[in-house]
Amino acid sequence: MSANNGNSVPKPLTVEIKELKFTYPGIDGHPPPGSKPLIEHFSLNLFSGDRCLLVGSNGAGKTTILKILGGKHMVEPEMVRVLGRSAFHDTALSSSGDLCYLGGEHVD
Repeated sequence: MSANNGNSVPKPLTVEIKELKFTYPGIDGHPPPGSKPLIEHFSLNLFSGDRCLLVGSNGAGKTTILKILGGKHMVEPEMVRVLGRSAFHDTALSSSGDLCYLGGEHVD
């Protein structure tokens, strides 16, 4: 996929999220029975050079989406693609330096 946006050279798709559904897993690695998804039906395409602002209330899932994109949480491979590859399942993304997640921590 690529976007033209009126330019002569198509931009490559760098981030693709399709119908993302995410529930935090329990200690066994699976969502606890009856738990509701934190994120459901979330889709987003970002092309090379695009910028995106995630806005929402506390607990809405903004940081979780970034962690999923950074390969920190497991989701189905077809739901989240970075540079055409699965952020969680393709470990070469992070080991090659193509993908990096720097989490924010508040320090007093």
